[in-house]
Amino acid sequence: MKRSGFVAASVLAIGLASPLAPTAAAQDFGNLVEHGPCSDRFRLPWEQASPTTDVVLSPFGTAEMFCASWHGVTQVYQLDPWGKKHRITMASANLGSINPPLGFYVWDPATF
Repeated sequence: MKRSGFVAASVLAIGLASPLAPTAAAQDFGNLVEHGPCSDRFRLPWEQASPTTDVVLSPFGTAEMFCASWHGVTQVYQLDPWGKKHRITMASANLGSINPPLGFYVWDPATF
């Protein structure tokens, strides 16, 4: 009898507390830190190799690129001539459960 009363009280407490629990909300990475110009960190595939630059494949070259890093995660975007933002993402090889980075960045035609 005591056990069923305890279970009923637990269920009631959980049921009443659920609407009051905070909900998880994903924030855009750009809201956490400020993006800064970083065109000098990138080069085109046919330009001379350098240990301080990464290769980028973009129809707009390396112009108007902006980066932000937060806890080791870097986000890059590029402005097109019309002022729209395009993500620049690191290319990766899809090998099932393993997704190793390929070491170069690719322009995403979708805007945000």
